[in-house]
Amino acid sequence: MAQLSLNRMRLPSGTEWIAGGAALLATLVYLFVLHGLDRRAESYFMALRENDPATYLMQLREAKGFDAFLPEYAALEGLGDFTPRTPTFLIGRWTLREDMLRLTPGQAPSACSDPATFEFGLFLMVEAGGPALAVQYRIDGDTVEMRSSAQAVYPIRLVSFGAQLDHIEFTPPGRDTPAFAYLCRR
Repeated sequence: MAQLSLNRMRLPSGTEWIAGGAALLATLVYLFVLHGLDRRAESYFMALRENDPATYLMQLREAKGFDAFLPEYAALEGLGDFTPRTPTFLIGRWTLREDMLRLTPGQAPSACSDPATFEFGLFLMVEAGGPALAVQYRIDGDTVEMRSSAQAVYPIRLVSFGAQLDHIEFTPPGRDTPAFAYLCRR
């Protein structure tokens, strides 16, 4: 069995002490610079939030993803309470599907069958023989709620990957089963 002896351990040489101190100093300077850059970026984003909310929201969405973007969007656009103003990411024609589609990010379905349209204060499914409703929207957490004039509330679940909204899931007015909706054109 080997015996350890403290006599065999040696103290670091002067060069090793200098190299260790230089590495520690470089690490401290690096952390200090990172902290300064972080504070600078934070003040830039706060100034951008006040002066140019549209650019702030776009950069926030790209930098931190859709989940971080949504509460800021609701706060800046006043969508905490019901309003006829449609969230911009919902505006357009969406194809309703019974099953989830496997699409690459940014790809639209080949056919826009059974369409539903979200517009300012309106939800339309007239091409499919469905209703045309006056509605209001609000954002509650990670869900958009759509309220009809009859006070029925339809929760719309947003499914995103990173900064990209992939599809939405909701039970359309006049239907009993949930649908997966994909934006027809991007």
